[in-house]
Amino acid sequence: MAISKVLEYAHIDELSLDPENPRIGRAKRKERLGQNELLRVMAAWTLDELVDSFISAGGFWTQDALMVVREKTDIGDVQTVVEGNRRLAALKLMLKAVRGEIDPPRWLKDRLQGTDLDEHNELFTAVPFLVADSRDDIAAYLGFRHVTGIKEWPPAEKAEFITGLIEEHQLSYREVAKQIGSRTDSVRLNYVAFKILLQLEATLDQDEWAEVEDKFSVLFLSLRSQGVREFLGLDLNAPPAGRHDPIPDQKKEDLTRFVNWLFGTKDKKPLVRDSRQVDRFGEMLAEPRAVAYLKDTAEPQFDIAYQLTKGSTDLVIDPLREARRHITLALSGLGDRSEAEDVRTEAWPVIEGGLQLALATKGDNLVNARDLLNAA
Repeated sequence: MAISKVLEYAHIDELSLDPENPRIGRAKRKERLGQNELLRVMAAWTLDELVDSFISAGGFWTQDALMVVREKTDIGDVQTVVEGNRRLAALKLMLKAVRGEIDPPRWLKDRLQGTDLDEHNELFTAVPFLVADSRDDIAAYLGFRHVTGIKEWPPAEKAEFITGLIEEHQLSYREVAKQIGSRTDSVRLNYVAFKILLQLEATLDQDEWAEVEDKFSVLFLSLRSQGVREFLGLDLNAPPAGRHDPIPDQKKEDLTRFVNWLFGTKDKKPLVRDSRQVDRFGEMLAEPRAVAYLKDTAEPQFDIAYQLTKGSTDLVIDPLREARRHITLALSGLGDRSEAEDVRTEAWPVIEGGLQLALATKGDNLVNARDLLNAA
């Protein structure tokens, strides 16, 4: 059957939130939260738009039917919603409010005020769902919807889902990319980044690890740099690591440094303060002089480290572009002002600087430029 094409209906109390939902985060999933705890976690999500939709539509759209697996658990047979937990959480929160079981948050109280909803409303008693034989049967749909599709999970959750397809379902990078509608290189990078996150779990305390997980996209972006990969001894062309750590033992000390520079510690702010600096950070790690500076300095500065890299030409290019913009602006307003003494006083240092720059960059026909300037 895989996923049934026949809609079924159930009372909301007969449907369970999924304790394995990637959106609740890896730490919460380890706790194996009960239904009430899960609802408290999910109540912090953005559910107001769903409540608005349910109230305005007067019911549950059948085209948004939940996807359910029937499972045996310690508390008996349950119908677990694998796809649609936000919708289910919104409904459960609404029903608890209608029954008077909770003091609803202000946003929910305002929305329920003036409605005629009660616990016998069809919205709560006839929730549409489709049954799947197993979680695996829903995997492809989840990959498209939440990894590359219309309601994306956060970056770390997407990467974890991809890792599950590779390690639990034994799919290749190419097969995963085809299944979720992504590119092979993106799948590979997500997998490797998540394996590094798991590797860090053994060495970082919970707060530090959570910081890396929250900024997973920065870790992902950094791995695109050849400098970062070489610094960490990472081979992206290697087959999936499986149970092995992607960063070799001889590079674990460098991995700790890398994480501290990229994400900071309890006592120090990160060296990389902005995701736009990630590419430059990779250039630093490819330059031995910059790496030595980073390792040997108690509180290294990003700009100083970058000045030590061989390819940092944009440290010159950016000011040159700014200078060109200002010179263009000055010329546009020069006109009859060119003979003014204060204008001439400010112009000559600019002219001299321009000629010196031309000589320094071996500008053609400027061999005698300095002599000409002196003569002037």
